[in-house]
Amino acid sequence: MRDISTNRIEVIDVLRGFTLLGIAWVHFTEQFLAGTPPESHASYNSVGLLDNITNGFVGIFVAGKFFMIFSFLFGLSFYLQMESKPGGHTLTRFAWRLVLLFGIGFVHHIHYRGDILTIYAVLGFALLLAQRLPDRIVFVVSLMLIFNLPSVVMRLVEQFQLPADGTAAVNPFTGEGDADNQRYWDAVTSGNYRALVMANVQQFIPKFLFQVGSGRLYITLGLFLLGLLAGRRHVFLELENNTRQFKKFIRLSLWMLLGTILLALIFFGGAHVMGITLPTYVQWSVGGLAYDGFNASLALLYLSSLVLLFLKPRWQPRLHVFYEVGRMGLTTYLTQTLIGFFIFFGLGLNLLGQVGATAGLVTGTVLFVLQIFLSKWWLSRYQYGPVEWFWRSLTYWRWQPFRKS
Repeated sequence: MRDISTNRIEVIDVLRGFTLLGIAWVHFTEQFLAGTPPESHASYNSVGLLDNITNGFVGIFVAGKFFMIFSFLFGLSFYLQMESKPGGHTLTRFAWRLVLLFGIGFVHHIHYRGDILTIYAVLGFALLLAQRLPDRIVFVVSLMLIFNLPSVVMRLVEQFQLPADGTAAVNPFTGEGDADNQRYWDAVTSGNYRALVMANVQQFIPKFLFQVGSGRLYITLGLFLLGLLAGRRHVFLELENNTRQFKKFIRLSLWMLLGTILLALIFFGGAHVMGITLPTYVQWSVGGLAYDGFNASLALLYLSSLVLLFLKPRWQPRLHVFYEVGRMGLTTYLTQTLIGFFIFFGLGLNLLGQVGATAGLVTGTVLFVLQIFLSKWWLSRYQYGPVEWFWRSLTYWRWQPFRKS
């Protein structure tokens, strides 16, 4: 189903908008800290039982799942751009778009270290290399990456770098310890703009190290490739003809969920019952595989369920509320950071650690509802979101039409 006025596939923007709601929930419950708190503020967003429940809900059902859908849609959008204007010139333009995205992302990063745009920009170049690969190779490589198999190997190597007691005084992914976490906390809450920017600049390399060490870099790239493959197979271009396929995806996701839960219960529960102390690298490898599989299963379940609901006439207008906010995805994402920056950081209200996760969840939800109405109002008058228009204008080296006639 396309929007005739823009030639956009509506369900893709609906999915993107839905995903941005989940991203808002994660960022606002973690209060835009985007990292490990210092020991002095270990429970910074847990004021009471309700906050513990909120953190549990977000951790199990939201965190790590919605970014997967967002990444998948990035790869799918790449295919749609290449399909609409094939040719070498389009590849060059897409590469330039990635350079611009990196620039936008870096400005975002120096204010919020949890920025994902710079990572997307770097990994986006892999899509240019993968464009001519056969479908079978793309599919196999994407699954290996999504299930984070490279990290299993890395965790085996890291095991031999740990002290004899199997513990580490620093974060094994970034090499940082509690003193570093405390310094970052102080910079965020100090109200000193220069200190905040310098702290975030120093976090740029550790951010990528975390992406590699945790495996999120591989997972993101795998989802890019899977989105590219879905585009090639016209899964969303011929949506009504693929209803049966999405029902299969739901069944597959449920079996995967069951499998990952059983893996964790049998492996770790069995070891506990038998009194076996598992080596650290075994815990990381098996536990990480179960966790990544669980996230991928839920992401697939959410995506497939939303698509099938969108195909129902009764549900389509209800889900269409996500359409405009999804079309303005980049503006929506950056605006959420701007508001979160003002609420939680020292340069604004400085509420980091002063309120609980539940208050953050409610705030993120209210903001997203406001963004829905503002996006509808904006796109009724303008062709693009403001950041999308700026990005597009720089891509083509000329100001693009902005106002609607």
